[in-house]
Amino acid sequence: MRAASAGCANNYSAHRVPGNPLDLEIDGTVSPAPGSDPLTGASFFVDGPRHGAAAGAIGQLLGINTAGDADDVSWARFEGQVTNALRSHPGVARQVHSLEKIASEPEPQKFSVFSGGGSPSAIATQVHKILCYNLAADPGTVPVITTYFLHGRLKGCPTTADIDAYVPLFQAEINAMVGAVGNQPAVWLIEEDGIGSSSCIAKHGALGAWESALRYEVTKIASLPHEVAYLEAGYSDAQGPSYTAKALNAAGVSKIRGFWTNDTHLNWTINEIDWGDKISKLTHGAHFVVNTAQNGNGPLKNPHPASQGVEDLCNPPGRALGPKPTTSTGFTHVDAFVWSTVPGNSAGCGGGPPGGVFWPARAESLAAHANGRLGPHYPSKPY
Repeated sequence: MRAASAGCANNYSAHRVPGNPLDLEIDGTVSPAPGSDPLTGASFFVDGPRHGAAAGAIGQLLGINTAGDADDVSWARFEGQVTNALRSHPGVARQVHSLEKIASEPEPQKFSVFSGGGSPSAIATQVHKILCYNLAADPGTVPVITTYFLHGRLKGCPTTADIDAYVPLFQAEINAMVGAVGNQPAVWLIEEDGIGSSSCIAKHGALGAWESALRYEVTKIASLPHEVAYLEAGYSDAQGPSYTAKALNAAGVSKIRGFWTNDTHLNWTINEIDWGDKISKLTHGAHFVVNTAQNGNGPLKNPHPASQGVEDLCNPPGRALGPKPTTSTGFTHVDAFVWSTVPGNSAGCGGGPPGGVFWPARAESLAAHANGRLGPHYPSKPY
């Protein structure tokens, strides 16, 4: 089993094998080709109690000080400790078992303008910390990484001048991030809300500048030796396939594996697949992944979509964990179902804590309602 990261000593080669871009090993031997889906056979990073959001919440319920744990304490090791601690804390068993549904699944990592404080050097330091130390909790696995730079800096509907003014810093941030990743294999989910929230930018005539910035990030990530990357495409209840495909093509989706959907929405998985298949046909067969973190009950529709948006995105009640992360989707162009955010992370509104802060009560509710359905007419799957 290899070491955890590229920023530290490891034996990941700088050579890319086209049929095995993640440099996967099977029985200790590098696999020449995992098949038509480059994610097949990958073990994705499951965080431990030192940094894992749900695992840390379990520790708090049981009076376990996870902040004192070493980075390399795994979820599997901590789970045994949880089992023992529950004998003395039976009153929180229901909450703990709900949170275990989240803690036992791969936890995505996010690199953004907020990483370490936001300067290029701080971003590089944060990337190094996660890949060198945090990944020690599950060595030899592949992290799922989301990025959030453009909308992180440019709020609302930026103009061409706004975008152009940010480009030098943006490029420095991306260069710092990519440089710190080095040869570490990773699955990349590029630019949360990158195209999904771009329609107002298009109305300002700034879409070309926006697509150019996306294309820069795509190109830099595509230069990494062990990447499998997907560019954010939006969500099935927003732009149509034609608009989305045109933006993806302009932003360089052909340089990478494909696109990802449903990142900040809660649309039914089957709706995203139907929509994504239409986009795939317009992007030369690009493959895609779907975020299923909290869409097990689909979206909560707003009563006045014209003024409120189609769905409630402010920690809507009654939602559920969707299908578990997997590369066995059963759909030709869908490489994986992933959780692109930690289920239970607050949206920053709707009565919850600030955005991105893990909210145990919401996480427990999502887990309690978990069903794994693809759509409203599909059967529940056991969790």
